[in-house]
Amino acid sequence: MSGHLRAGVLLGLAAVLGLGVALPAQTFRSGADAVMVDVLVTRGGQPVTGLTTEDFTLFDNDVPQQIDAVLLEEVPITLLLVLDISGSVGGRGLDRLRAAALAAGAALRPDDRVGLLTFSDRVRLRVEPPATATQLPEAVGRLRAGGATALYDATFAALALREQTLGRIVMLVFSDGDDTASWLEPLAVLDSAQRSDTVVYAVTLDKESDNFRDRQRRALAHEWFPIEPDLFRHQYLSWLVEYTGGSIFVEDDFDRLPAVFEQVVNEFRNRYVLAYAPTGVEFGGWHDLDVRVTGRGRRAQARRGYLR
Repeated sequence: MSGHLRAGVLLGLAAVLGLGVALPAQTFRSGADAVMVDVLVTRGGQPVTGLTTEDFTLFDNDVPQQIDAVLLEEVPITLLLVLDISGSVGGRGLDRLRAAALAAGAALRPDDRVGLLTFSDRVRLRVEPPATATQLPEAVGRLRAGGATALYDATFAALALREQTLGRIVMLVFSDGDDTASWLEPLAVLDSAQRSDTVVYAVTLDKESDNFRDRQRRALAHEWFPIEPDLFRHQYLSWLVEYTGGSIFVEDDFDRLPAVFEQVVNEFRNRYVLAYAPTGVEFGGWHDLDVRVTGRGRRAQARRGYLR
């Protein structure tokens, strides 16, 4: 997509949502000298707490860095719900999606904030962040399903909402299918995602089997997505969470959604924030990040990099 066309689409989305959006690419938020990196550490699929600077190693553009602080932050968060209400999410499915949104809101603390964006073939901002969770029930109760699926446009519009929120933000995206209606190209949206510090979690439905052959097929599709995104659209959300350091939850039943939405909020609270002042690397441009954690069976999960 050309720069002029992409800018025009961005402005079009901003007009639909009533947003004030800056056209330059979003950048990883940091102070003049410090960079903050959001990291999830798990062992056996469960968050690991109680770690210190000695437990982490961080490389910026392959150069080891001194970590100045490791924080398991007890600070307010902003939860941005991005929900698919296309025609395939109807009847009982929509009822469970409403319940899931309310469960996520109930998991928030009084000083946390929330936003709600829905999409079918249209992208609509239902609750503008930063709002209190008390505004969710009325907005959720008005949701109606119908139309196609503009997943790429919706996630791009949600990333733009970062400009009007402060502090830590987590985007929770739900969709039960592939994009069928977006203007934007998926790789353009992924480019914006990796330039933002928003952590994205995705929840999707998939009734496919999980035998060895199917896992191999999915791994191959994931590998080929950046080359042929139109042929492997179902891999978009897995790349989105990989670029931003989040997680993807694949469920086979709408009944699981409330528990999974609550789990996303709780998992995000157990993420660490690593603070460091980059040394030995150029100040500007793109920076690859590599975060490692000591300890048998531990896994560190963070975004791929940042732009300064």
